[in-house]
Parts: sequence; structure tokens; C-alpha cells
Amino acid sequence: MQLIRFLKSSSREANLLALAASAGLLVKVLVLNRFQEKFFGAYQLGVIVEAVLASVVASYVFYLLVVHSKETSDRAVLQPYIEKHSKRVVADCLLQLADISKASGVSLELATVSKEDVVSAFSKVDPYSQAPLLLSDQSNQYANWFQYFIHHENRSKASIRKLLDQLPFLEAKLVSILTAIDDCSHLNTPSVLLSVSVRNPDLSAWAKTFHQYCSMCRDLNSHMGALGFSQAVP
Repeated sequence: MQLIRFLKSSSREANLLALAASAGLLVKVLVLNRFQEKFFGAYQLGVIVEAVLASVVASYVFYLLVVHSKETSDRAVLQPYIEKHSKRVVADCLLQLADISKASGVSLELATVSKEDVVSAFSKVDPYSQAPLLLSDQSNQYANWFQYFIHHENRSKASIRKLLDQLPFLEAKLVSILTAIDDCSHLNTPSVLLSVSVRNPDLSAWAKTFHQYCSMCRDLNSHMGALGFSQAVP
């Protein structure tokens, strides 16, 4: 089973090429070699074809033993690091959901949150009201909700940057989800709004982008489970 998982984790293109070369080599050795030479030079051509197919198989074995085995070993070493920072991205989303739930009185759960739930919760929160984030211990100054979102934006983006620094060891779908979260409006809009005066009486105008962000984090949490990582929990 471990060998099968090891082979499946290697390049799909390399596996297909090696499979085709192995099948061709078997046909050449077990079937075609039984026939007499049909035209001048057929034997020499067959020897060349056999050598090419054998070299493809040998190259594949070299790739598995030298290249892919090292990639697998390095990925295993980095797995706890990748798992930790992936969980931090989801945990930031979970914390925001919990804090908004307390401020609005509307229960928001990552697994079930809908756009309507977010609109309902955000419509009960004043953008400039006190958020559960202490900016200064000395002055007992708390952040407003824009400052609160920027705080979590910085935390999430820092974790995503650390993950993308290990890009060669991340699989494609994980990279796709992480970059989508990094580029989402919820993690890029609050820092712009902080420098302007917003007259909105509540946060409902940003409910759609927050829900999109939550959906991406839910996808990340699910994909972590598919990768064998422990998932973030509330």
C-alpha cells in the first residue's frame, strides 16, 4: 500500500509515460521479437526502439529513487509547518465568526454559514463600534471593526506568505485555495477603508465579501482533511 501511495504521489505524466514505455517494451520483447525480419533494417530499428523504451523505464526508476523520494521526504519534514500555518488561516476566520456572533447576537458557524446569516449579523454591527481587540494596554484603547479586520488581514496574509515560501512542496489545489484567500476582497478592502470616512451605519455592505472569504476558508479546512492534516475547530 505504501508503494502504491508513493507511486500515486509522483508526477502523473511520468507515471503514464513509464506505463506506456513498459507496455511497449513488453510487447516488443514478448511478441514482436518472435517474428522474422520483414524488411531490411527492421532488426536494427527494433533494437533502437527497444533501447529507447528501456531508457525511458530506467529514467523513471531514477526519477523515483533519486528525485521523487527526496521530494516526498522533504514534504514529510515540512508537513507539520504547512499544517500549522494552514490551520492558522482557518483559525483567524473562525475567531472572526465567533467575535461577530457575540457582537451581533447571530450565531455564525463556518460549516453552515450562509450569506443571509452574515447579512443579518453585519447589519447589527456599527463599523466604528468597539471590536474585541485591544490596541493599547496603557490607554485601554480598543479597535473599531475596520481595525479589527485589518489585524486579522495581517495575520492571515503573514501565514499565507510563509506557506507560499514553500511553494515547491505544496500541491496545486492547496496553492489555489491559499492564493484565492490572499486575493479576496475581505483581506484587502479594510486597509483602504481605514483612511476614508465611512457613513454606513452597519457592516452589511461588506457581508458578501466576508461570506466569500468564509467559503474559501471552509474549502481550505476541508482540503486540509483530505491531505491528512488535522482540521481547525472552533
